[in-house]
Amino acid sequence: MPETLTDRQLNRATLARQMLLERSDKDIVATVEWLLGLQAQQTHDPYIGLWSRLAGFTHEALTALIVDRTLARATTMRGTLHLHTADDLIGIREQMQPFLRSFWLSNFRKRFGGNDEAAVLALARELLDVGPMTAGQLGKRLSERFPEGEPLAMTMLLQSTDTLIQIPPTRIWGSGHSPVITRIGNWLPAPYERPIARETLARRYLAAYGPASVADMQTWSRLSRLGEALEALRTELVTFTAPDGREHFDLPDAPRPDADTPAPVRFLPLYDNVYLGYDNRRRMLAKDDETRINLFADFRPAVLVDGVIAAGWSIDRKKGAAILAVEPYHRLRKADIADIEREGALFLRFMEEAAESYDVRVLDVRSD
Repeated sequence: MPETLTDRQLNRATLARQMLLERSDKDIVATVEWLLGLQAQQTHDPYIGLWSRLAGFTHEALTALIVDRTLARATTMRGTLHLHTADDLIGIREQMQPFLRSFWLSNFRKRFGGNDEAAVLALARELLDVGPMTAGQLGKRLSERFPEGEPLAMTMLLQSTDTLIQIPPTRIWGSGHSPVITRIGNWLPAPYERPIARETLARRYLAAYGPASVADMQTWSRLSRLGEALEALRTELVTFTAPDGREHFDLPDAPRPDADTPAPVRFLPLYDNVYLGYDNRRRMLAKDDETRINLFADFRPAVLVDGVIAAGWSIDRKKGAAILAVEPYHRLRKADIADIEREGALFLRFMEEAAESYDVRVLDVRSD
């Protein structure tokens, strides 16, 4: 009979794998690879995610790796932007292609008009091979030749068919410019086929996110039939039962710390796979707090207290003053507030290096 793990045990295992129990000495590239990419819908999210995970992390170090093309940002898991190593970007993107095609058909085909897909793709590729541009600029140019369809539907056809890289000087720390895109062949070196077997992807996901269920891995990736990959690996894995009754898989020697292991305060970006990379996200939440990861509700960047999402944060700049406001969702202990203030002071200086003064404010408990 498999051992039953509590949500708190799953939480501590996740924090250990995600380098959130203590900051790691791993280098940036190894960390991005270990995590199978970093959520990157927002320019600064990868920087925030790495600052909370790595000792001595600096903005400049990550920016240099993006500029020199060691790391690249493109659409992969769940059809969302991630920052990857070149090998992972190419390998994972290939796995995601059926989902991306399905997504385009469901959301954009009717808005495409009667245009010929091959003709639109040929022109879009020709335009981007001349030089990088924003998606808005590309859509405008396509509309000049194909006035019937919506510009967004045409650019999304290319986005769902080809790998488009968002390149510097946009999408680096401090850049507020609309993202500039180019095709992968204009940015990264060949080969453009670097296969990753599903069994390999499953092992790597469990290493960084386990213990986890088939549904968790499918939610993280939007790949289907992952149960077959995990079944093929069953003899080399261990299994557990989660509080929701689902079977969870894991690597035998992966860390699963005691449920009472202390967990430090951590500030996370708006989007982070530590809570988006699961179907059942209870492990990262306080009791009866599911709305904290509802992207369509009052969703905000998270503050982890004792390992779970306990507050949201925001930063306001007024002239030379930087103010970090932390809004707790539940009543906090005085010791927790002191920990938030200490970590928040460091975080605020990381986020607002040029400020003249800094203030961390832990507000009253939210009424909702």
